[in-house]
Amino acid sequence: MRLDPDLDALGPDAGEIGREEFRERVGRGTAPLKARLLDQSVLAGVGNLLADEVLWQSRLDPRRPAGELSPEELDDLRRELRAGIRRAIRLGGVHTGEVVPHRGAGRHCPRCGAEMTRATVGSRTTWWCPVEQH
Repeated sequence: MRLDPDLDALGPDAGEIGREEFRERVGRGTAPLKARLLDQSVLAGVGNLLADEVLWQSRLDPRRPAGELSPEELDDLRRELRAGIRRAIRLGGVHTGEVVPHRGAGRHCPRCGAEMTRATVGSRTTWWCPVEQH
């Protein structure tokens, strides 16, 4: 924990970032998409559960290189991220996400019923639907 963090090192607020800046910051490089979302110098405010929820809502594989996303995929991801943040605020936290209760061994995707897959991406435990997220 840092008692006096350097706020200049943080990227823009994930709920407020504009389309062009989001495309530029998130849609580049070879880092896995989830790692890019969790990087607080890229976007501030995205945590592990929110990243899994938003990637599931967007049907994007968390392991996919961020630089491979099309402008349309990045725009959809940004919309889902902003919606996920608003939803979490309204409902009392990111733990209220639709896919969050399905993150676990033997659990299934709430949309298609496929068994959820687990891996470590960006040094974090990650769950996704292997059928729908590509």
